[in-house]
Amino acid sequence: MLRQKGELAVELPPNLFPYIRPADPDWKDRYDEYNKPGEYHNGGIWPFVCGFYIAALVAAGKHRLAKTKLVNLSRLIQNSSRTGMEFGFNEWYRAQDGIPMGQEWQTWSAALFLYAAHCVEEKSTPFFDWVRGECTVG
Repeated sequence: MLRQKGELAVELPPNLFPYIRPADPDWKDRYDEYNKPGEYHNGGIWPFVCGFYIAALVAAGKHRLAKTKLVNLSRLIQNSSRTGMEFGFNEWYRAQDGIPMGQEWQTWSAALFLYAAHCVEEKSTPFFDWVRGECTVG
């Protein structure tokens, strides 16, 4: 639905959807400047969050989809808000066009990309496999 409306150009999930809009009760006036729909905490694409998403796909046995999303993430993180950089690892990307936003070279973005790549390669989710095996609910 977001893609059909032109509100999601990147083939990765936004960190929040549906986006909070001016008519919604959760909308705050400052969002007009700092948190528009598809931006920052209001639906921006965060590589950090996408790394966990890809790991979750692996954990669910969706290995082909996880690999596809990892390729999409690797393309996204190559975009940088500075010219001449091979990788940006930006904090977040605008959902509507994939423009890199926030600060570059975020270690959490890089770390979760590497974790996701490892999960896809090994078809496992280190640490979380252990947690699922050791912890029980109830």
